[in-house]
Amino acid sequence: MSDIIQTIKKAALDAIENSSPTSIMYGTVTNVKPLEIQVEQKLLLTSEFLTLTKNVIDYEVEVSINWDTEQQNLNSNHTHNCNVVSNEDISVTIENENVELAHNHTITGKKKITIHNGLKQNDKVILLQQQGGQKFIVLDKIY
Repeated sequence: MSDIIQTIKKAALDAIENSSPTSIMYGTVTNVKPLEIQVEQKLLLTSEFLTLTKNVIDYEVEVSINWDTEQQNLNSNHTHNCNVVSNEDISVTIENENVELAHNHTITGKKKITIHNGLKQNDKVILLQQQGGQKFIVLDKIY
């Protein structure tokens, strides 16, 4: 009876292997434009066989910013422009000694930033081979 079970298990495993299920592979970027990834020294994948995820491309994202910079003690080389309107009632005296230059800045708003994740030559990548073996998803870089 155990021989029959072993035979059925082997047949099932063989069927899975022969159907080219999804598998994980590793590769190295050999060229960026046009994109080429070398897999196991025998397979060179070009862009028509590759699907890229956000993890391996440059892209823009809008972020909300709301923070204060840390207070810094500044040296005498740091300057700020000051426009003074002439007025007879105003008297301004600036002396070089005991001037407090330490300050911080508030930064707020929405800004677009670029995330630089694009593939570079010699990057090591992890790929997911789609069922059937003709297309590959480049999941991420390996460090």
